[in-house]
Amino acid sequence: MKILKSLFVLLFVGLTVNAQDISSSEVPTTIQSQFKQAYKNATDIEWEKEMNNYKVEFEINRMDYEVWYSETGEQVKFEKEIQPNELPTAVTTAIKTNYSDYSIDDCEMRKVEGRTTYMIELEKWFNEIDVVYNKKGKLLRETK
Repeated sequence: MKILKSLFVLLFVGLTVNAQDISSSEVPTTIQSQFKQAYKNATDIEWEKEMNNYKVEFEINRMDYEVWYSETGEQVKFEKEIQPNELPTAVTTAIKTNYSDYSIDDCEMRKVEGRTTYMIELEKWFNEIDVVYNKKGKLLRETK
């Protein structure tokens, strides 16, 4: 048990060290200009350096976004908070079929390597389930 606790602490410390808040002046200008051009209405902008990537968290119209850029300026990951009515019909249908007793609490769309997934937090009283679907409504992961 002590070994398990020690490994957990080391993992947490390692992850904390790898993700560092940085000022915008520490972000390469090519990445900054790409970001400013793509997200002109962004507010509450915060930059982090995670391993070899630059992560920017921001808001547009009170919705949360996260974008990861490689050191070369390529966008490698995109996350956006969405409303339940923005989910693809196939995903909504699958949730209604498989989780009819639950309501949708939070939704997020994620794009990585050309693949789009939807992470949804479902609630029923004090029970919570996190599910991940692809755009065709296929369940990829469920966490209770």
